[in-house]
Amino acid sequence: MDKPKDRPTDKRIETTAFAPEAGGGHLELLAPAGSWEAFKAAVENGADAVYLGGKSFNARAGAANFGPEELRSAVQYAHERRVKVYVTVNILVADREFPELIEYLYALYSIGADAVILQDPGVAWLMRHIMPEMEIHASTQMTVNTHWGVRRLESMGFARAVLARELSAREMAEICAATPLAIEVFVHGALCICYSGQCLMSSFIGGRSGNRGTCAQPCRLSYTLVDRAGQDVLAGANLGDHLLSPRDLNLAEELGQLRTIGVDSLKIEGRMKRPEYVATVTRIYRRALRRLERVESERVEGSGDSGLLEPEERRELTQIFNRDFTQAYFLSHPGAELMSYKRPNNRGTRLGRVKSSGKGRLFLKLESELNQGDGVEIWTGQGHEGLSVTGLRVAGHSVSRAQAGDVVELEFNGRSSPGDRVFKTHDAVLMEKARRSFQEGKEERRYPLTLTVRGKAGVKLELEASGLGRRLVVHSGGLLENARQRPLTVDYLRRQLGRLGTTPFFLETLQVDLEGDVILPVSELNELRRSAVAGLLAGEESGTLRLTPDAYLRRVEKWTQRLRAGRRAVPGTGVRLVSVAVADSEGLEGALEAGAGRILLGGERWRSQKGFSPEEVRRAVERCHKLGVESVWRLPRILNEGQSADWLKILKQAALWEIRPVLMVANLGELEMVKTLDPDWPLEADYALNVFNGAGIDYFLREEVRVITLSPELHHEQIGRLAGGSHLEMLVFGDLEMMVSEYCPIGAALGGKKGETCTGPCRQGPYFLRDRLKYDFPLETDWDCRMHLFNVKILNLYGELGQIAAMGIKKIRLQLVRSDRERVRQVVSLFRAAWEKGDPEKQDAKDVEKNLQALAGLYPQGFTKGHFFRGIL
Repeated sequence: MDKPKDRPTDKRIETTAFAPEAGGGHLELLAPAGSWEAFKAAVENGADAVYLGGKSFNARAGAANFGPEELRSAVQYAHERRVKVYVTVNILVADREFPELIEYLYALYSIGADAVILQDPGVAWLMRHIMPEMEIHASTQMTVNTHWGVRRLESMGFARAVLARELSAREMAEICAATPLAIEVFVHGALCICYSGQCLMSSFIGGRSGNRGTCAQPCRLSYTLVDRAGQDVLAGANLGDHLLSPRDLNLAEELGQLRTIGVDSLKIEGRMKRPEYVATVTRIYRRALRRLERVESERVEGSGDSGLLEPEERRELTQIFNRDFTQAYFLSHPGAELMSYKRPNNRGTRLGRVKSSGKGRLFLKLESELNQGDGVEIWTGQGHEGLSVTGLRVAGHSVSRAQAGDVVELEFNGRSSPGDRVFKTHDAVLMEKARRSFQEGKEERRYPLTLTVRGKAGVKLELEASGLGRRLVVHSGGLLENARQRPLTVDYLRRQLGRLGTTPFFLETLQVDLEGDVILPVSELNELRRSAVAGLLAGEESGTLRLTPDAYLRRVEKWTQRLRAGRRAVPGTGVRLVSVAVADSEGLEGALEAGAGRILLGGERWRSQKGFSPEEVRRAVERCHKLGVESVWRLPRILNEGQSADWLKILKQAALWEIRPVLMVANLGELEMVKTLDPDWPLEADYALNVFNGAGIDYFLREEVRVITLSPELHHEQIGRLAGGSHLEMLVFGDLEMMVSEYCPIGAALGGKKGETCTGPCRQGPYFLRDRLKYDFPLETDWDCRMHLFNVKILNLYGELGQIAAMGIKKIRLQLVRSDRERVRQVVSLFRAAWEKGDPEKQDAKDVEKNLQALAGLYPQGFTKGHFFRGIL
């Protein structure tokens, strides 16, 4: 501490300084928060931004989430520390929820939330009209994985795209180079095995929809890969039975490459994780980013090491939670290396092996440290045995900590054998370290504050404060007086003015410039300190709202009128049509034999079928035209960058065909690609676009999409509110695709050794995933080696056709992409007779029952009504 300097005027001047650790770079570190404790953990451990959800409208309904006042407090707390807050509104929203949503969005705007994260295209369309002042980010649930998709997001008003987690480094680089939008990617945490937003497995099986934030994670359950005869094709392989459970993502060592690629934000997954997890992972990634800054600086000078994590940080990152780690698709296609086949939950870290056990004791040779309170799991031949370390002994003596190399004695009443592996699944020391980082009253994320005190007897005390890039001056209410005793000293002022509590400041520098011995009541000093801090923090607030409540309501009313006008503009008439989706020429023949008037060609090409080549599509379109049959060419649900380039070439050729086909797009990237190629190309929207409300319908209609297939997750009452006109199509029969994934369990398990070309075992199918209840879910592999998982039961709303017709639906779809020629013919004939030729509202009950029995004979696996009656709300 510097001594006071003597000056002729008897002024006392002293400076003390404390330097915080420097921040790291321009890459935003974005951390999750599912609770207030997790939020503080993220902020206090170095997050640049935090994403969190309110009590409604977010894709993690199982988290504690934030009520209105908690949201306000979180935004204030974060902004005082120069941290941004992004609020998740990343679910599909029903029409009846829009009034509540509109109020909620303005509340988020009014408290100063920095952005909202959206999935629903209808909600994005709403925000573009009623609140362009609020920044919107496109959730990974929107399944954007190409530069075409990002360009579409630009046109929709998004400021940021959260890319799908299936992208490679090269694809990320291509996207970053092609857009001015900020690009956000996941770098750590749990992975979905399916493209997010495209997974309907939990929804169809149990009614808990991932698109509504209630996913039950059926991918983490046990499955068996079986063949047509029901035989386990992996019996004896010792692979494990969690065939859909991925490892956890970890790109901590790839941060330099992500920076080079041009990524803007690094996202940590984990809104369902405990705050200690958030604290640990955020802290380690923050340190890695700081180290990256130093490494890159050293490289400029010709030196530097590329390692970004210390060994202890790697251990902590593994210890806090892991299902084993993967880099996913960042560097290459991982195959089986993506998966955690043997267990779907935390593995912990290797602790040692059992030496012996019995009589309530376990002897364990340690490979790493063990402490009282740690959690231990023993991997026995019969399963996993867990215990909490309460009595820890070494060489007969009770200890609180044991080191690597020690043989420890633990209380244990389970069964184990010598040589069993033991893992530490809970590290008490690490958890306490994490908890201390966000303990109330001990916050460490603070900014330096410089205070200068000036004055003399007979004038007001002047306090100049500098912090957060701002400067202000405040004055005491009363006057300084000559001190008879206990004058204002440097130490006294430091104690009083340095009491900054939970504010985001620490007193770095104090300068005292007082003439003579003076005094001021302590209450005045405290008020000066509070005023100075409040004044500096006031600059962090948004100030006067640019959008007033009245102006907002006027915009809402204008948008509502626009939506109604759009609905009125849609033709309400039209004949009833049965659309038949087929995947190959055999299906096409069956549909034509049954007299189908509208056929949807293509989509995915299954390796179990020949499929349609572009030339075969051209001939099919010409044939349908001659027969007076309407035809539509369905594009695949997923295209990556390379496949999009291939399809662009195909479509350029198709544009020259004598009869140009109508195209049905299944994602935003395809929509943008076709619009760029020819803005007048007739388009339709497939169900994978998740159109769930009137706003979504309005968006696509205004993009001149002439027919929109509704989400299969809609309830009949929701459909009834949307129906009316010939612009909507509804799935009523056929295969329900539950999942599409870059991972193929058939190829990963049976396709050969790692690094070798897959031998294509999928061609020897069919294969099924059998669950614990002995249901066999069909698997298909497409020609791009993606897995498609189907519901074991077939959607069948034949008995509800009268109700559907009464709603005003004109087009119904039969999804017969996996049916043979004869089944296509019979199914189409039955539905056409009821829908097109007869009056579905007046069907005879006996005829309905007879036809349902006929359908049951064609599909003995059974039927489901999907969400027509149960819905997902």
